[in-house]
Amino acid sequence: MEPGAKLKPWGNLSTSLVVSGQEVNSAFLLAELQLADSAEFSSSEGVGIYSGPGWATFTVDERHSKSADEQAAELIRFLSPRKLALDALKEAGKPVKVDMAGVAESGSGLYVSPDVLAGLAELGVPVTFTTVRASGEDEEDPLAWLD
Repeated sequence: MEPGAKLKPWGNLSTSLVVSGQEVNSAFLLAELQLADSAEFSSSEGVGIYSGPGWATFTVDERHSKSADEQAAELIRFLSPRKLALDALKEAGKPVKVDMAGVAESGSGLYVSPDVLAGLAELGVPVTFTTVRASGEDEEDPLAWLD
């Protein structure tokens, strides 16, 4: 798909570095990526660290840009100088990936430019895509009538 083509983007889009493991949390990820003292990180709109039991993410969300390409480029901009830290996380046995997640509706798409895809490849971590259902949407199986 050409960049100029009119394609409705995924809704609620976010692009994240996801790290999993027993002791992984926000403080762990901030320290590992050496972001705790980064003025650039703390002043970036739509860029943050989130965590739950056994996982943490470094996320660029729609407040930064609604474009998957721009979100991934921003993530690459932060992570490229920290590639050694990413490699250390992988060597320590931590599952590490980049995930692009959002609500994919009929007629929507996700465009990522070749340059950004190359930048993601240079990070050396898998890239996954997660689609989620919009809240309030009917969860009935649309093919249930076939029974």
